[in-house]
Amino acid sequence: MTGRRRRTAEESRANILDVAAKRLHDHGLEGLNITGVAEEAGISHATLIHHFGSSGGMRDALADKMTADLIQDLMAAFDAHVPTSQLTRNVFSNLAEGGHAKLVAWRSLESGDEATDDSNSQGTRDLSDTQALFQKLLARAQSALEVKDSAEVRKVVFLVAIAAIGYGIAGPVLAQVLGIEEDELNHFPEWLTEHLRFNK
Repeated sequence: MTGRRRRTAEESRANILDVAAKRLHDHGLEGLNITGVAEEAGISHATLIHHFGSSGGMRDALADKMTADLIQDLMAAFDAHVPTSQLTRNVFSNLAEGGHAKLVAWRSLESGDEATDDSNSQGTRDLSDTQALFQKLLARAQSALEVKDSAEVRKVVFLVAIAAIGYGIAGPVLAQVLGIEEDELNHFPEWLTEHLRFNK
């Protein structure tokens, strides 16, 4: 009788991130505690630390994976000539739902704290892969939207992403304060698309 094949390090990391993504969706940021993720992934606490170094390292890796998945989905949508309004809705759906926006905001705040830490024991994150994906997305967006000015495309992508992250973090609360009805809030991505300079 042959034993079960052991996962490679890459497969183990992928499995852990899949579990973490599910827990983020089901439980919010509280679901990303090392003990809970390790238990659900069927590994020890020490094994998870071995793969990611810390809980922050795991969250960084998860944020990068989720962002990369979103970029790939958007590039595929550009290739399929999906209307701009649907692209905007996709960004809002992916960033605002499932805790992605809160995870990005949380990691941004933590990164700011780490920048003031002289010890910097973990070093700086290597964002080159994510940046390379964003450059591909920007090029695809510029071509699909038929815009000559690449700076304009960058600003629009930045605006939509920032709006989607804010929508995911505080949208319902801020809408209530401003007296925006739920139906209006739900249609905000489409409203934003209509007001972009080069709506198609």
